[in-house]
Amino acid sequence: MCIVYAVIRVIIMLAGVSHSDASQLVVGLAMTFLRVNVALLIGAAWTIPVGVMIGFSPRLARVAQPLAQIAASVPATAFFPIILLLLVRAGSGLGIGSILLLLLGTQWYILFNVIAGAMAIPTDLKEACSVFGITGWERWRKLILPGIFPYLVTGLVTASGGAWNASIVAEYFHFKGQIFSTTGLGAIISKATDSGNFELLIAATILMAAMVVTINRLVWRRFYRLAETRFRLEG
Repeated sequence: MCIVYAVIRVIIMLAGVSHSDASQLVVGLAMTFLRVNVALLIGAAWTIPVGVMIGFSPRLARVAQPLAQIAASVPATAFFPIILLLLVRAGSGLGIGSILLLLLGTQWYILFNVIAGAMAIPTDLKEACSVFGITGWERWRKLILPGIFPYLVTGLVTASGGAWNASIVAEYFHFKGQIFSTTGLGAIISKATDSGNFELLIAATILMAAMVVTINRLVWRRFYRLAETRFRLEG
């Protein structure tokens, strides 16, 4: 009975969302979706080559992995005031800065999974590439990318979910008595919480959860199937 009552209450509250709030939710969802994916692309662009380099070099891994773990252990929110201060001094808003804030909280998931994937590639396959003179992009295409692909997908899935959650802080932030915000679903959730607009808060939260579940089912599940079938290395 409690569950039924809760569902009915949620439906009633959702019915109270105005047309202007609904339009705001759609625009906010699109903007946050864009920022999350830009952050993932930027994160993957540097973590894939760096992670492979670390994973292929045991000597480098002994030094770089502890340093990366220390950097990842620092909460991303600790850097938010510093970034905001730089943005304010530069006369910039939180629109682009929020992407950097998302990146700080999610890039480590990709890096550590890529390192694990590179280290898991069988040594005999690496040696076979060297013997047959497979280097450069051909080596990446035939050995490295298939080898790290399952781990990369796992890192991207985790980073994507983390980025959506981090958007609640990255798009709406209190700093020195001021509120810095940008258009986005995360900002809508934070604003609704501050103002006590529970109808909008529930609608935005459900929309974010539905978006994450939809992406997982339509995108990441297909990548996992590829990882299990096409992109598999056996040494």
